[in-house]
Amino acid sequence: MPIPQSLSSMSRRLLPLVAILPLIGLLSGFLPLDSSRPENLQGNTALQQQLREHWQQGDLIVLVRHAERCDRSSSPCLASAEGITVRGSRSAHELGQGFAALGLGNADVLSSDQLRAAQTAESMFDQTPVEQPWLYDCQGAMLQKALEHKVAHRNLILVTHSECIEDLEHSVSVTDPATPDYASSLFVLSDGRTATQLLGYLDADRWPTR
Repeated sequence: MPIPQSLSSMSRRLLPLVAILPLIGLLSGFLPLDSSRPENLQGNTALQQQLREHWQQGDLIVLVRHAERCDRSSSPCLASAEGITVRGSRSAHELGQGFAALGLGNADVLSSDQLRAAQTAESMFDQTPVEQPWLYDCQGAMLQKALEHKVAHRNLILVTHSECIEDLEHSVSVTDPATPDYASSLFVLSDGRTATQLLGYLDADRWPTR
């Protein structure tokens, strides 16, 4: 059956738009990713190997949720109730050992300016972190800000909050992000201009044996 002239004309008008959409995504740095939730890297040998290879190349942005917050726990506080617990500090220290095993020579570390995030970063790396307000006040800009701070061939570790991790996942079309656990890490593959893949996540106590 012949295509009606009106539909044919509409198709010709739409073709240039369809052709330019990928270019718009490329220029903006937000190519749509897989809309499924990121994979758990625990026990996935192939993905863990990919993680190590991309880490060596400096191609990763890692979003780490702060450790257990004291104002929502009955466990003893590390210091102020606005910070993390003693138990959370130990968990963060062990997490830092996992990152140290990967190698920190090609990694930059930024932390939210909230005490619970700053304490987490300090427990992880035994040094005062560089604090960034946008790692708490992300409001739809988490992915954009992360890409702005990613240096080519250097991994970027961001100690942040569950809302900001979910914010980034929303930006790459994860429709229903799960709330990340305390001190869990989400690994995002990036060349410094775009986010190309949510590689997966690891809970703090589920890192490979070192």
